[in-house]
Amino acid sequence: MDPAEITTMPTGARPSFGQRPAPTHWLVRVVRVRESFLIAMLVVITLAMAGWDIYSHGVNDLRFLSSTNLQAVLLGFAMEAIVVIGMTMLLVSGGFDLSVGANMAFSGMVAAQLLRFGLPLTIELPLGIAIPFAVPLAILAGLAVGVVIGLLNAGIIAKVGVNALIATLGTMTVVRGVALTIWAGQPVLNLPAAFRDNIGQGVVGIIPVPAVILIVLTIVFDILMRRGRWFRQLYFVGGSEKAARLSGINVTRVRVITYVAAAVMAALAGVISTSRLGAGYPNSYEPTALRVISGSVIGGCSLFGGEGTVIGSVLGLFFIYLLMNMMVMLGISPYAQGIVQGVALILAVVFDIWTKRQAARG
Repeated sequence: MDPAEITTMPTGARPSFGQRPAPTHWLVRVVRVRESFLIAMLVVITLAMAGWDIYSHGVNDLRFLSSTNLQAVLLGFAMEAIVVIGMTMLLVSGGFDLSVGANMAFSGMVAAQLLRFGLPLTIELPLGIAIPFAVPLAILAGLAVGVVIGLLNAGIIAKVGVNALIATLGTMTVVRGVALTIWAGQPVLNLPAAFRDNIGQGVVGIIPVPAVILIVLTIVFDILMRRGRWFRQLYFVGGSEKAARLSGINVTRVRVITYVAAAVMAALAGVISTSRLGAGYPNSYEPTALRVISGSVIGGCSLFGGEGTVIGSVLGLFFIYLLMNMMVMLGISPYAQGIVQGVALILAVVFDIWTKRQAARG
């Protein structure tokens, strides 16, 4: 039997023949439609803030619903939502990565430094043909950094057997330290307009290019996670690694691919963010890992593996971003945002554990 065709059995005790199963708690049923629940919560927050906006400033002076505010929220969210796609794959397979923020910073710095070397933006060929050169090369170099970091994480975790928390925490510290050492803590500024205007600051119609990239990646990977035969192995590995090995799944290969994919997603987000800012900063994106993991868990991923969807994780992260923007609009101290993110993560994990116990009893 193809391992990708195997499905895990529901956890918990099974009722015997003739015995009626225990009723499922209504909160457990909510979890099963987590995406719908999050969409409803996002609509409630938006309507509440719109009402507050109109009450406080009038119809002619909207702030929360202004195009400037919404575009700023969307751009900031798009960068980390790309990271959350890779993190979802990891969480579903039973892993996670704390080094994504350092990865974003280092990948962006490498791309920015290549562009500052003075390489030609285009190469002239005979017959007046010009092909792009520096910008694609810088993007590929940034993504290559992600591949190296992903292979490093995968080797330490899958081959050596080090705990993912310790391994990725160590990788995060090393990568951040290398970036700060190479560039002495200084940013790389004055990047070419061709890099800024066509990627991070570009638009397709009225939609920013980073948002377009996010939409495409979300649709593609959500379909793959739901329908792809190979991607279904992630759920099986996350549900029971021992059972996955016994069924013939190459767990080590799954681990390597997922860690590399997550690191490449982080590197891509770092390059896009560098393009949007027009500069690379070696000490940036420190709270990214917490936000991304929080959004994934709120969106339905389990820290124990085997559960989660890409759309759910993206919606969970958007919920956090909308919540933070609401706090800013209400004049709440930005320092309190970390408190809210931490509390949200703790509540989401507690809720996940509670629902598993309820499902087991049912």
